[in-house]
Order: sequence, then structure tokens, then C-alpha cells
Amino acid sequence: MVNYAIFTLNKKTSLAFILIFTTVVVFDSSIVTFSSYSGIELPISLNITIFVIFYIIFVASSVILLKSASKVISRDTSKPSRLRLVYVQGIIIATQILSSAFILIIILQMLLLNRYSISLLHAQTYLHHFSALVFLSLLVFLFLKWLASKKSYTVVLYALAFAVSCANLVISFLYLESYLSSSGLPDVNSYPITNIVTNSSGLPFPESLTPVFDVLSLCSFLCMWIATAFLLSQYRYKMGRMKYFSLLSIPLLYYIFPFENYFGNVFYPLLPSSPLYVSLLYVLIFSATKQVGALVFSLVFWTASSLVYQDRVRKSLLLSSIGIAIFYGSIAIAPLQFHVYPPYGLITEAFIPLGAYLLFVGIFTSAKHISRDSELRKEFYKSAASLLTLLKAIGVSQMERELEEETKSLENHFRLSEREEDYLQEQLEQENVKQILHDVLNELYYSKGKKEIQES
Repeated sequence: MVNYAIFTLNKKTSLAFILIFTTVVVFDSSIVTFSSYSGIELPISLNITIFVIFYIIFVASSVILLKSASKVISRDTSKPSRLRLVYVQGIIIATQILSSAFILIIILQMLLLNRYSISLLHAQTYLHHFSALVFLSLLVFLFLKWLASKKSYTVVLYALAFAVSCANLVISFLYLESYLSSSGLPDVNSYPITNIVTNSSGLPFPESLTPVFDVLSLCSFLCMWIATAFLLSQYRYKMGRMKYFSLLSIPLLYYIFPFENYFGNVFYPLLPSSPLYVSLLYVLIFSATKQVGALVFSLVFWTASSLVYQDRVRKSLLLSSIGIAIFYGSIAIAPLQFHVYPPYGLITEAFIPLGAYLLFVGIFTSAKHISRDSELRKEFYKSAASLLTLLKAIGVSQMERELEEETKSLENHFRLSEREEDYLQEQLEQENVKQILHDVLNELYYSKGKKEIQES
């Protein structure tokens, strides 16, 4: 029996999960691109073997990460929030079980029948996109609630990035469903990948969605990139300005450069002369544009975990780092649109709900723990680290909301008679309480931090 202690969530294991995911997704999405550009076809048996390996990695990593998330949730001392998270956990467990079962059926069909049912791809598309949309919508709702309590530029940027990503999930779903529905056959047979891609013709409706998908992806990427640049700004002194700006600007340029297809593909004229070398060059350069950006975004939470002494918050931040790397690295509309044999791109899509769930649980539990730990907040006030700006904002906002909810609960509890209600209204006017709490929290959040920094 495997000892779970081997898989303890820490900085090393979280980075290992991110790198393993990145490797799988890059290969999963680049094989179709390489074959379609170069015309070189891998043997079908090798393709199926690669797909099975990807599936095993997906199942194993899902089990380990869900177990780690379950431990983080179980350490939340608030019963109402823990119950809500348990319900959300039930959704992701059901999603991952169904997804694993559907992919296993596809593998068995390919091994036994040399084909697989396209209806299974339909089911997977619905399952992955709508479950991820649930988790991401909950995350957007959280950020909007925190913004209502306290305005913060970083919270605004993250809220915008996640809201745009919600819209992008809808566009991705419509795009893939249009192509899957256009298939006139119920099954996908063991044809070479090159033949399938070559014979695929673009459809007017999904192709009209491509620019929308690209624009939304770029907007979400830019919002997340700006927030990341601000939160990592303290490292421009430690690393030096050149290294710091290189770390941030290279992923941005790397992400934007493939959009040159809208202005003329510079690689396409070179294909007839040397298809193999051009294909290799293109795949090596542009196969990981999303994943490189996602890796940089995860650095915020991954690095912040080193600045927090409390183990519960540290693990929540590491979950967030894994979640954001998986989520932003797996939203793609190709190559699953071609529904090749085997269905490359399906494993990448299967990671989307897992990434959204880990991101939601990690950020939510971080805010909860910070809101209830006064010693931890004091450490945040003493620290001038820009990485903690987001945690300060969401932690204090969560504390303010919880205090207001407790005040309302006490108010409802003491409304037993007219006399008690009058007394309560005299002592605790709702608007006055809210204003007092807001003023006190503002003083804690701004004045105390500035004073301690000046004294130091």
C-alpha cells in the first residue's frame, strides 16, 4: 500500500505537480500540430500508448491533489464554510470519477474495436466545461464580495481575469460542441492524424468564435499578468531590473507572438521547402505559450507560501499555485476540435475543472484562515512584501464580512421583544456598526502597517 506521507504537499511537490502537468499538456496539444504541419505520423499503437500514459498521470494526480485539498478543507474550523466546501468537493469528485470512467471507456473501445464513440467526447465537453464554470463562478462571486468590503487594485484585476475566463469557458464549449456536432459519423475510426486534420474543413459559426476566444484569452492573460507583475515587484531589487523584467516580459511576448497569424503567418511559406524542420521549430517554440504564462502566474502563490509561517495557509497557497497553473494552462480549443484517433486534447480538457476547483479552494481557505488569525495578520502588517498585498486585502475583507454577519446574527437573536429590539437599536445601529468596523479595519490595514514600517 502506498504511503500518503510521500505525497505531502510542500513547495517541492507542488512544483513537481506543476511541471508534470505542463509536460503532459504540452505533449498532448503539440502532437496533432506536429503531425499536421510535417505530415509525419506516429504508429497508431504508439499513439494509443502515449494517450494511456497521459490518462494514468491524470488519474494519479487527480487522486493525490483531491486528497490534499480534502485535508486543507478538514482543517477549516468553521462548520458552515466547511459544509459548503464539502458540497463543492462532492461536485469535483463526481466530475473526476465520471471523466476518468469516460476516458477509460474510450481507451477500451480503441483497444478492442479500433474506434471510439464521439458521443463520449460530447459528454466530456459538457462535464468539463460546466463543472469548471461552477467553480470559477464561485471564485468570481467571492472576489466581488471582497471588493464590496474593501477596494483593492489586485482584487479587481483577479476578479476581472476570472470573470473573463468564465466567458472564455462558454466560448470554448460552443466552439468544441459545434465541431463535434458537425461530425456525420457516430464513431471515430483509426485513421492517421494527418488525414483527419487535412480533411477537416472550417465551419462558419465556430470559426467566427475564434477571434472572440483569442481576445478574451488575451484580456484575461493581461489582467493576470499585470497583477502578477505588481505582486512580484519586490523582486526587481533582489533579482535586478533586467532579470525581473525578462522574467515577466518573455512570457508575455511568448504568449502574444502566435497572434501574428492574424497578420500573416511567417512560418507557412517555409513549409513546402522544409516541412520537418519548420514543424519542429514551430512546435518547440510555440507549443507551451499558455503553460509558460500559467507557470509565471503560479509563482505569486508559490513564492508567497514561503512568507507565511502558518502551515494551513501555506498549504492553501500551494493549492492555489497548482490550481492557477493547471487552469490557465489547460483552456484550449485545439486539438480536440479535430477529434483525432486517439483523442489528443481530451486529457488537457479534463484538467480544467480540477484546476478551477483547486484555485477556488486554495484562495477561499487562505482568506478564511487569515481572517481568523490575528497573529498572522500582525505579521502581514509588519511585512512590506508586495506578495502579501492580495492576501491582506482578501483576508481583511473576509474578516469584515464575517464580523458583519455575526452582528446581524446577534441582532436577530436578541429580537425577542419590542423592549429588547429598542435596546439593540440604541446600542448597535446597523449602519453605525458597519461604519465603525470599516474605520477600524482601515486603520489596521493602512495606518498600523505604515507606522510599523516607519518605526523599523
